[in-house]
Amino acid sequence: MKIHAIVLAAGLGKRMKSATPKVIHNILGKPIISYIVDAIKEAEKIDKIVIVISKHTEAIRQLYEKRETLMAYQQEPLGTADALKSGLTSIVEPFDHLLVLAGDVPLIRPVTLETLIQQHTRNNNALTLITFNASDPASYGRIKRNPDSTINSIIEANDANNEEIKISEVNSGIYVFNKQALPYLDMIERNTKKDEFYLTDIVSLCNRAGLRVEGVVMPDEAEFVGINSRYELLMAQRLLQRRIAAKWMDEGVTFMDIESILIGPDTRIGRDTIIYPNVVLEGKTDIGQGCTIYPSVIIIDTIIQDNVIIKQSTLIENSKVDTLATIGPFAHLRPGTHVGSKAKIGNFVEIKNSTVGVNSKVSHLSYIGDAQMGEDVNIGAGTITCNYDGKNKYKTVIKDNVFVGSGTEIVAPVTINENAFIGAGSTITVDVPKGALAVARSGQRNLENWAGRKRLAQKAKEQPSSKE
Repeated sequence: MKIHAIVLAAGLGKRMKSATPKVIHNILGKPIISYIVDAIKEAEKIDKIVIVISKHTEAIRQLYEKRETLMAYQQEPLGTADALKSGLTSIVEPFDHLLVLAGDVPLIRPVTLETLIQQHTRNNNALTLITFNASDPASYGRIKRNPDSTINSIIEANDANNEEIKISEVNSGIYVFNKQALPYLDMIERNTKKDEFYLTDIVSLCNRAGLRVEGVVMPDEAEFVGINSRYELLMAQRLLQRRIAAKWMDEGVTFMDIESILIGPDTRIGRDTIIYPNVVLEGKTDIGQGCTIYPSVIIIDTIIQDNVIIKQSTLIENSKVDTLATIGPFAHLRPGTHVGSKAKIGNFVEIKNSTVGVNSKVSHLSYIGDAQMGEDVNIGAGTITCNYDGKNKYKTVIKDNVFVGSGTEIVAPVTINENAFIGAGSTITVDVPKGALAVARSGQRNLENWAGRKRLAQKAKEQPSSKE
């Protein structure tokens, strides 16, 4: 049994008030349509995925051009039935059933799609769709049922009479077709009010032909929220965030406030980790067990191993932090940073494309860029690696057990060998031998009574000159 899927994503989404197609707007750092495609891929038995795009949504092609997803093109905005027919033109392999859903329902779960497919195939239906009872049916299509509980038709809100508009069971826009039902697409007539071909009209056509159409009633209305405006985008994000937080709390994670956090769908969090308010975890971030993440921390595409402490207002991007390390407060780990076990990165420290070894410390007001730092290194306050000459970047190597005094400038390329000491205030431009003390600063001069002479000169300058 082969099942293909078609995602209808040709609409611009005018109510979003944006030049960006609505299905590419992000929720928790991930495009809306990616949630739908990922749910289809996670569901069992789906063989091929086709995304229907248009001139308004060409940007989708760039998201999926290197993935195992086909693209179909709807030439004119002639409605959902026409979009489905456009999608079918891209399917050349034979199939038995077709899953169809819109590209703007990011909360759909793989298990829900599996349940729909199972009932469809078990009951040998021509068409099966998901329905739900809406608290506010609004513009949803109403479900009309036959006496035997099969579905008779879907009435669009604009076409519903006074009785039909009161129906609370509505259409989710998610269907599974037996291939024998698809020829009825050609029998759908253009709706005169919208000048479009409604896919929902195929339900009544199948019903009149004696084909079995069933509805699977799902209990979670929030799962089928479609996004058509910025407000609905925000509401969907809140619902998804609560779902993600609930999942990790079930796995043993403590959140101090789930309303203020933003945890991406691809983030993983280990048990006994504590996350404070206003934390953002984006992308493929992996947090280990027993970590503590204090308020206002942002972590993006980063691996945090077990028992790490990240103090408030720290930003970490595309980095790795090993076990028992401490980061922050007010630290910035830029892409390519690797902080070793038990290392400490402190107040207002910036690390970029560098390795900080086991048990090393960069505690205060320092910049470490393009550096390879060994174990048990101590970097004094205000130290910087001068890695850029205006044209090229150069590497600094600081080997094990080095002590760097405060206010030091290390001008790369340079190597500071094991057990060396750097005197405070030095500017290091050449390699430092193993065990040596390097001091590179001019001798101090004390000019006696210099401040007093300066004040007298200033007063004399301020007094007007006398004229005869």
